Amino acid sequence: PRRTTAGMTAWMRIGRIGRPTAVFAAVGCAGVTALSGLAHARSPEKIRINYFNIMGPAEQARLALVVGGIEFEDVRHDRAAFMAMKEAGELPYGQLPTMEVDGKAIAQSGAIAYYCANIAGLTPADPLEQAKVHEIDQFISQDIRERILIPTMRIKDPAEKAAARAVAATELLPAKLALLEAQIGPSGYFVGESPTLADLQFYATANWIGMGVLDGIPGDVILQFPKLTKLVRTLNDNPRIKAWNAEKNPKLPWC
Repeated sequence: PRRTTAGMTAWMRIGRIGRPTAVFAAVGCAGVTALSGLAHARSPEKIRINYFNIMGPAEQARLALVVGGIEFEDVRHDRAAFMAMKEAGELPYGQLPTMEVDGKAIAQSGAIAYYCANIAGLTPADPLEQAKVHEIDQFISQDIRERILIPTMRIKDPAEKAAARAVAATELLPAKLALLEAQIGPSGYFVGESPTLADLQFYATANWIGMGVLDGIPGDVILQFPKLTKLVRTLNDNPRIKAWNAEKNPKLPWC
């Protein structure tokens, strides 16, 4: 959109410090009101996340809402319900998870997680830090989950699957986790001084591995990296995550 010179000054200030109130002197009440609407979306009245009764790709979004203290309806479907939703045309891409925000549907796990992190206050104000969060989130999603872990789930032959997971556990995963270990900041989180979507993505993935769901890939593969292990334990101790896991994920914590 076009912006006046004063409006551009305000926009730049907001991007720099993330505080719309700091621009009153530059553009006045009317300008701040308009710009604040861009920076802060209206809080939803009802959020509903639809997925199966597992953590999977929906867990990152669930955790974001949990950490942010935002109430939501956590709906767990069985296969019969999923197929009924699919046949009824209720799933935009024929898949779960989906999310409904005040009756409006959103699909794809990444988009759902980004939205939940934004409204939960887990997104850094600085655009460069936002990009860093997405960088790490994408690395975990693509390079670890999609290129290492998920392909082993598609292997039917038991011996072939065991061999593939042995390579994943001893070679592929350690190499990727070493790169992630180097990204942990002085605070113990990936970006900034508090949890972001990047931390929750790793936490969900580490729990998937650590719970022993993937036969042949033990949690020890993570425990050899002290900073990553500390991050998992820090999030285990978050009071809201601890309560969530006690109710929804009784096999946690695994470390």
